[in-house]
Amino acid sequence: MQTDSFDEIYEELFPILYRFVRLRVPQSEVEDITAEIITKVWRALPSFEGKSSLKSWALRIAYHHIADFYRARKGKGTQIVSLSEEIKAMHTIEDQSENLVTVLSVSETLAKLSEQQVAVIQLRLIEGFSAIEVAQILGITQQAVDSLLYRAKKSFRKYYELENAGGIRG
Repeated sequence: MQTDSFDEIYEELFPILYRFVRLRVPQSEVEDITAEIITKVWRALPSFEGKSSLKSWALRIAYHHIADFYRARKGKGTQIVSLSEEIKAMHTIEDQSENLVTVLSVSETLAKLSEQQVAVIQLRLIEGFSAIEVAQILGITQQAVDSLLYRAKKSFRKYYELENAGGIRG
């Protein structure tokens, strides 16, 4: 791994780390936190043992870095902005397309799930990692990943249906 340059590591890891971070932190923080994670991964690279893929290992570092980010903010009384608020802030009021409504509905539903549920949905269903890889990233067993994914999908479906029926707001 020592033969890889920073640019090669950056090119390989930045897109997936950016997507991972983007779903978890306020939009104004995404680039800075992603850069911090890339730096942390680069510095830790000599200790990478190759027991998992480089992407899985980097995402595990990202997962812990984001947890640390929120722990640090909590102590300062900073309010965490939900994903739906971030998406709303990115679009103008005039943009009432069906795609925006769907994205907002999905993001509001995701905001109701736990961080681990969001992580398992993103990693298994969006990024396509195996249950074993997700287990390594989250530091849990493969069986826990399967159970968590089942519960996450069930909760997502319930909240999404209630959200779209007008049953839950805020």
